[in-house]
Amino acid sequence: MKGKAWKRGKVVEVLEPYLRLSYSLRKACSVAGIPRTTVQTWVDTDETLRLKITAWQNEINAQARRNIVEKIQGGDTETAKWWLERREKEDFSLRSELTGAKGEPIVRIDAGKDPYKTPEGRKLLLDNE
Repeated sequence: MKGKAWKRGKVVEVLEPYLRLSYSLRKACSVAGIPRTTVQTWVDTDETLRLKITAWQNEINAQARRNIVEKIQGGDTETAKWWLERREKEDFSLRSELTGAKGEPIVRIDAGKDPYKTPEGRKLLLDNE
């Protein structure tokens, strides 16, 4: 027996608000109670529908970017720093260096040996008493 006949225009209308919130097609269909396979078949065969869905899904990202840029253009230095840390990582990312005790290099201990029977392990043991 064949399943329910879905009307393309109505289904797209129901899915549009979820897709504009950047839901994946799978999640939008799940929330709306529409079989994803039905819509996926349409998307696979209709380039215009695929482009429309992609545009809707990206609207929220474009708006978020506009909001960030407007804050930066308005002089918000915290937002500017946040942006640079993510977009210009080589020059602006926050870096953390891992060091051993008192800024010394981290001591590598062979996991197959008793760490306290090595000179490095004994030193760590003595330094931490």
